[in-house]
Amino acid sequence: MTFHELIRRQHWLSIETELNRLYPDQEVQVDAYREVFNQLMEMKPDPSSDIVIRLTEIREEDENYVDVDGYHADGRVDPLSGNNGLALEFTPWDIWLGMKVDERAFKEFTELEIIAHCLYEMTFFSFDQEEIAEQLEDLNKTMEEFKNMTPEEKRRNTKSRDDFLSGLGEGEDEGIRLTQLKKLLKSLSQPITKN
Repeated sequence: MTFHELIRRQHWLSIETELNRLYPDQEVQVDAYREVFNQLMEMKPDPSSDIVIRLTEIREEDENYVDVDGYHADGRVDPLSGNNGLALEFTPWDIWLGMKVDERAFKEFTELEIIAHCLYEMTFFSFDQEEIAEQLEDLNKTMEEFKNMTPEEKRRNTKSRDDFLSGLGEGEDEGIRLTQLKKLLKSLSQPITKN
């Protein structure tokens, strides 16, 4: 079943209830989620992607959460990392709609939970697709600048992932929880973009 087929089976009020249960800190954003849902209902899905949406429950010492990522249906992996996980946060929403949802997700989560987790993931950076695309462009520019740095400049201008995370502390930083940031840093290696 594609994500588009899945969301068309549900009504907003049921999804809103599930979002509020799973992400109580997002209740103030419920109108923005509803607007995204309405946009998705009107949008035509792009069926060109072979990416499958995967949901995985992550249990850590300090917090549990559901990781939403994707993988190639043909089993391809990233040759550099050896990882098959693909970050979906920057993926255009019409591509999300055309992606299939991994069958295992339906065994571990309800349809409403799948939709709520996917909505949370696809709006992780913004509730506006143009703003998400701009953030991806900025990220790509920063990565290109980093590639062009000398080894000495790289040492001066970067810190390890662990040092960065330890500097954040355990509280919230502008609404992003530490575990969300950890998940984001882990997944940013393979963002999906439209060609």
